[in-house]
Amino acid sequence: MNKNFAKVQLSAEEMRLVRDPAWILTKNSVIQKVVGMFAGLSEAIRAGGAHRVAPPRRAPSSGGTQPTTEPKISRGENYKGLPWVMLDYPRVFGREDVYAIRLFFLWGYAFSVTLHLKGVYKERFLPAIRARWAELAAAGFEVSIADDEWVHEHTAETYGPLADIGGRPWLKLSARVGLEHWDEAPERLSALHHLLMEILSTENLSDKGDR
Repeated sequence: MNKNFAKVQLSAEEMRLVRDPAWILTKNSVIQKVVGMFAGLSEAIRAGGAHRVAPPRRAPSSGGTQPTTEPKISRGENYKGLPWVMLDYPRVFGREDVYAIRLFFLWGYAFSVTLHLKGVYKERFLPAIRARWAELAAAGFEVSIADDEWVHEHTAETYGPLADIGGRPWLKLSARVGLEHWDEAPERLSALHHLLMEILSTENLSDKGDR
């Protein structure tokens, strides 16, 4: 026997799982159902008049994608080792400027709805958001306190009570829907998304911000 081969041992639980295909098939089924849920939500959001939100214009130096009315659903297997699904709508991702609402499912954690603003879009929409702090807080939104703007999970280290966070080019507000509310998740996610869209609507923009 070649002694150079490493001996790979499995725990009793790992051995049980590696011999049982049912759990991975169940996981695949759950992820596909989340994808279907997000597809239905994207259609409901479009039907609800998302186009009425004034599309912010990309700054010439920001790069990235232009404002779009097309939602994007993505999925993966390894956000910190866990499967995930996300729906971005609306979505503008530039190097310096970001304008997006993200619905996110993270296995083992929760669903969430997150508003991500950066650069010129943060400057443009912040007055409307500040005017609705109380309503956003009552709906369950928290503000990101993490150093990394691409952290998605809700923990005591990543999100806290709504407050102005100064000195950053970006702002993230996020509300979670626990997995124990699975049956009501579509309605809850839709309501949270609708609140953000309503706050960002043309009627809430100042003349200065709309130029």
